[in-house]
Amino acid sequence: MTKYAIFDVETNGFFRYKDADGKPVPADDPSQPRLAELGVILLDENLVEERDVRLYVKPDGWEMTSEATAANGLTTGFLEENGVPVAQVLDEWQRIIDEGYVVVAYNAQFDCKQMRGELRRAGRDDMFERTPNICLMRSSMKLGVKKASGKGGFPKLDDVCVHFGLVNDAPHSAGGDMRVTAEIFKRMHAAGQLPEPAIHYAKNHPDQAAA
Repeated sequence: MTKYAIFDVETNGFFRYKDADGKPVPADDPSQPRLAELGVILLDENLVEERDVRLYVKPDGWEMTSEATAANGLTTGFLEENGVPVAQVLDEWQRIIDEGYVVVAYNAQFDCKQMRGELRRAGRDDMFERTPNICLMRSSMKLGVKKASGKGGFPKLDDVCVHFGLVNDAPHSAGGDMRVTAEIFKRMHAAGQLPEPAIHYAKNHPDQAAA
């Protein structure tokens, strides 16, 4: 039976997935964002919640950008006061992976890449090959979700919440987003609309380190 870790991260910026030449930019490239918050809900084999984890990261040589603060409400001062060293956050993340949880996120490409970047910066195994994941954003394409924007492409988390009649009490926070993501996961799981967990390599790139 499979156990799941529903998670969400908040960062101090936005990823560069490709450079000017179209090549993938590694997760730990100096231009990539830093982890500011990690939220995880651990579910057992019966999808019963075991515990939740919510950790803020104390900045170490970086600050929150104004754009990131506008999106998630986190400030450098708040993180300095309430955060813990990133090593403590990574220890918790590694325990979750080592205990065999399958990680689940809305836009797992972003969240998993953020965790890989921090692990690499810390000189640790990035656990790429040991972190099969399920992306609910990609899975949601099967639901016929109507996007508020009316445009094509992947639905936003808010769009899927509307589809299921869910309310996100704390949008754009790891705590709030992981909660509604867990509810979406349970409903999609019950409906048999989830793919098998997989490891996602950078497209057309032989070196997973660029992922």
